[in-house]
Amino acid sequence: MENIDITEKAKIFIRFGLITLLILSSVIGYAVFNYYHAAKNFQIDNAKVTSPMLAVRALAAGKIKEMPFNDGDTVQAGDVIAKVEVSVTPEQIQELENALASAKQNYENLKLGQTVKVAVKKQKVVEPSPAPAPASPDGQKNQPPATLESLAERARRMDELFDMGAVSSAQRDAAKKKYEDALANGLPSTPSENGSSSSNVVEEIEYVDQWQPTPPVVLAAAESTVKQAELALNVAKQESQQTEITAPFSGVIYYFAALEGDLTAGDVVAKIGGNHELWLEAEVDEDIFDKIPLGKMVSYELAGKQFSGTLIEKISPTKTEDENTEENKNNSTESEEPKFEKYTLRFSIPAEKDVEIKPNTTTSVHFTLKNIF
Repeated sequence: MENIDITEKAKIFIRFGLITLLILSSVIGYAVFNYYHAAKNFQIDNAKVTSPMLAVRALAAGKIKEMPFNDGDTVQAGDVIAKVEVSVTPEQIQELENALASAKQNYENLKLGQTVKVAVKKQKVVEPSPAPAPASPDGQKNQPPATLESLAERARRMDELFDMGAVSSAQRDAAKKKYEDALANGLPSTPSENGSSSSNVVEEIEYVDQWQPTPPVVLAAAESTVKQAELALNVAKQESQQTEITAPFSGVIYYFAALEGDLTAGDVVAKIGGNHELWLEAEVDEDIFDKIPLGKMVSYELAGKQFSGTLIEKISPTKTEDENTEENKNNSTESEEPKFEKYTLRFSIPAEKDVEIKPNTTTSVHFTLKNIF
């Protein structure tokens, strides 16, 4: 059997096989490298132009009668953005004016002081009783003058006789009254030496008019009433004049949704966004949110012009306190649609722009990401 030398063929196969393997490895490595480092295009739709929004509130109660602008219109500072029919009537203002005038008059009177009745003790001299008349011609002697002791004794005696049924109640009361009158008039308890009663000094209470200053507490209360009446009148007058609501600064206006019905002071009428500070805001799913880094360059179109910006903020969703309460769990049903968590991205808008960009304008954001995940 003839021997065949394959050494040369093996050398050729090994030489070209190694080269082929190297080339194949290089191609596979390059493909893998390109796969992991290739850029993939992404697009986020419904990105919205956002700006700080200032709420414009009603200063008086009433009803909205006219809204001169439409949502998205540009307003200038001082423009009338709403006309209100206030609920304060001229009759109510007149009543408040009358109440203020009355409060002021009362306060002025109290400042002058007040006249009051004051009890004053006064001493009074009671003249002595006249001397007894001389004896009558028939020889009968007049009775001696009465004294307090004798009148008191007589009143006591009449009480005893009344208890026994010997005298009437009128006689008893007459004796008692004589004693009380003598006591009030200062009749002496014993007769004087010359047979007449001595003079006596008694005290009497008399009420006289006297001026006094008004107590500080009363005066302060009256002054407070005046101030409250002035405040109520000023508020009513201010509300009666608040028939026009104006824009506090220039920007884009968006009226508040619930403007039907009555307004109360402090209700939001509209919100105005300024054009000086704008950004794009978009909601994305968690996967994109985690992959896109801060500072990532993006492109978008606004007002017919292409712009470039960067990712300036990533906002994770925040759960409200009542999301996981038992009440919410019990109220949930299988037919309800699932609620998606909102991950928000904010992209910058150049400060220098040649076109007008309004808040709430929507656009699509384009960017690329490498397959490094």
